[in-house]
Amino acid sequence: MLGNLKNPPEPFGDIIRTHFRLKARFLKVQLDDWLNKDDGKSTQSDGAYNSGVGGGSGNGFQKDVDELKAILTQLETGTS
Repeated sequence: MLGNLKNPPEPFGDIIRTHFRLKARFLKVQLDDWLNKDDGKSTQSDGAYNSGVGGGSGNGFQKDVDELKAILTQLETGTS
């Protein structure tokens, strides 16, 4: 999700941003749920956007969630 929001494939950028803006509230709740279930254990990199980088958990998920939630909030409020 994070990669598609930060660097959406064109010509689908507007469609992707609109989709995430409309789903932002639900996605934030889902992200919190997933974060609560995260065991913090490192995972083998699968080429994901920030796999294995920083954050509160050992696998970088906290950092990705924080960044994604910030972008979702920007989309909801229309700020950049």
